[in-house]
Amino acid sequence: MEQMNAAEFVEENLKTIFAYALSRVSNKDDAEDLTNDIVLAILQSADKIKNPDAFYGYVWSIAANTYKKFIYRKNRCIVEKIDDNLPDDTDFTEELLAQEDIISLHREIAMLSKEYRECTLAYYYDGLSCIEISKKLNISLEMVKYYLFKTRKILKEGISMEREFGEKSFNPAPFEFATIFSGNYNSEYSNLFSRKLPGQILLSAYYTPMSVRELVIELGVASVYLEDEIALLEKYNLITKLPSKKHQTNLVIFTDDFTTEFNKSAQKIAIAELSEIALELKGKLEQIKKVNSVCERLSDSRLLWGLLWPIMRQGYDKISNKYPQYKTKNKIYDEAFGVNYGISKNALNDEFDCGTFAGYAGIDENYYASAADFGILPEKNRYFTNTNRKDFVEKIYDTVAGEIAPEFIILTEAEEQTLFKMLNDEISLMATLYDKLFSCACDIMHSHAPKRLGDIIDRVVFQTLFFRTVGLIGSCAVKSDMLAVPDFDGPAGICVCENTKQAKSSVNQNVQI
Repeated sequence: MEQMNAAEFVEENLKTIFAYALSRVSNKDDAEDLTNDIVLAILQSADKIKNPDAFYGYVWSIAANTYKKFIYRKNRCIVEKIDDNLPDDTDFTEELLAQEDIISLHREIAMLSKEYRECTLAYYYDGLSCIEISKKLNISLEMVKYYLFKTRKILKEGISMEREFGEKSFNPAPFEFATIFSGNYNSEYSNLFSRKLPGQILLSAYYTPMSVRELVIELGVASVYLEDEIALLEKYNLITKLPSKKHQTNLVIFTDDFTTEFNKSAQKIAIAELSEIALELKGKLEQIKKVNSVCERLSDSRLLWGLLWPIMRQGYDKISNKYPQYKTKNKIYDEAFGVNYGISKNALNDEFDCGTFAGYAGIDENYYASAADFGILPEKNRYFTNTNRKDFVEKIYDTVAGEIAPEFIILTEAEEQTLFKMLNDEISLMATLYDKLFSCACDIMHSHAPKRLGDIIDRVVFQTLFFRTVGLIGSCAVKSDMLAVPDFDGPAGICVCENTKQAKSSVNQNVQI
């Protein structure tokens, strides 16, 4: 008899088979297990029956023999009732083993994808007929039967397996979602990455596409919960569902391996270039000090630290003009454009990190700060970590009035323009450094990232290069003898500038946390 005919028979008589099982065992759970065993035995024996007319009668012989085998197995696992007089340390291992099959069944149901799970629960737990399920789920009757037939095979095979959940199920890998964007705030999008699960899904499906079932095993989370997270990731184009129904990450992730290799190669490039910048810059210190009275009164160390970040900003702006194709921001969601990326990195707050902040930030109506909290800086020399705003504002005005010794650069708009003209050679050298770092990062990322992301790698690397190398350049500036770790208190990597209308617009658009 053909396998499909046997399957049709099983579908049409499944409730009868279950009633037979329920009449012979003591509870519903055992009846479900026995039903599965009978169904499997019928399907396995179908090809042995030569006369289709004899099939119906033969089925019940199969059911009877399967029942005998079932009882034999159960009797081997029977656990005697626990005697109240037994000591507290009695070994209950045998009792736990008696529950193993039902626990395995629940585990396998939790791994089913949505279509299979909904049909299974509707049929076995809600007691709906195939026709009722078809109407409820708005799918054809044939598909309902197919899902139920396929599910029984999946469950039977799964129960017999010894499964081991992936390490991410108990030890999530480090993952940080980063975005540089302009546009309206979206709480749903932002909250997506305040939870661990979305990041672990993206990491798991980064190198190899994964089905929901494979993600269940890797993450130790039931499919019903994974599906909601995957739907949100798909909504924001962070993951794609392939024709194979597997899921594939659309995000470039800066992994630990990439970061380690890049930092090793980039240091050599940065130290060599910064040594040349230092030579040029130190030769101009006396000229720079003539820009205004504040600069004139600053120590060489404070002046050099204050100039590093503005030179970096101007250098990156200059090299950006060489790559106009990478400057355009992609659409992230409605009315928001930018670039997304992931970071999977174990080492935190090391010397190559940007401590807390790098960018522009308003101080008051007259001044704004252009600053970077380089990771190499001690906490006492970080502006955004330690600034008491009221005291800092007073210090600016007292410094300009000549009442106290200056601790950082303070410039009017005209003085800022004069200074940058004076530093044109150093800014050009910094642009050359960024060009070399960009080339280095692209080469390494192409060897680390999945090939399918090849079309977006250069764009993502370029748009993230500036902020991702803040800490590295600060550290290498010290290693190149351009700078020394400060021996003074107060913010180091900061330049305070006049807050003109044009500057305010720039401040609002160029902030990175």
